[in-house]
Formats: sequence, structure tokens, C-alpha cells
Amino acid sequence: MKSFASPSFFRVFDMLLSATNPGLKQRRWIIDGVECEHERHSFNGPRHGFAIEIFSLTRQGKRGWSLMVVKEFWYAGKDYDAARMPHWAKLTAGQREDVFGWFKAQEHALGQQLTAESGRMGDSLTGE
Repeated sequence: MKSFASPSFFRVFDMLLSATNPGLKQRRWIIDGVECEHERHSFNGPRHGFAIEIFSLTRQGKRGWSLMVVKEFWYAGKDYDAARMPHWAKLTAGQREDVFGWFKAQEHALGQQLTAESGRMGDSLTGE
């Protein structure tokens, strides 16, 4: 993970969303001390439509930080085929290194969780 524009950043971000707020059913939730908020704005017209999802992540405290992640979904045509799906992130307060450190810790925790779950699944398949 080298920047907020890298595919690896968005891969970890999407995994975190799936693990902590499946289906984005909660508007606000907390991940390991970081307050998360989700907003969705959309428009559908006769020839095109779009939806913009904004995620705000805030960590309070001495080394606090705030990050905004935006995902856009643009649709066009009679069948609303996906036309474009840009995404971007912007650090709005704090130090970049602190944010990346937190995301790396979350990625590690998710990896351990997946390893443990696959081990339990293997045990149930072998009857142990």
C-alpha cells in the first residue's frame, strides 16, 4: 500500500467494509477505534444516472486523523450499463503514515481471521 490511489489500498478498504458493515446496512459504525460514516447520493434520469458513496473515517486522539473515501458509479443508456466507476481518497487531517499503519494492521487482522476460518472449515470437512 503506497498511496490512497493504489489498488491495494482500495482492496483492503473494500475487505474492511465487507467484514465490518456487510451490505452497508449501518450508516455509522466503529472499526478498531476508528469512527466510520457512510453517505450515498444518487440521481437517475431517462438517459443516465449516478451514485456517489462517501465514507468518512475518523480516529480521535493525540495522533488522530481523518480520511474521506469517495466511490462514484456512473450509468448510461437504456439498460443503465456501467459507464465509469472512479474512486479516490483524501486525507483531511493527520499524518499519512498513521493512516497506512492502521490499514496495514487491519489487513493483517483480516488475514488472520480468514486463516482461522479456513482452518475451522478444513476441520469440519475432515471430521476433526
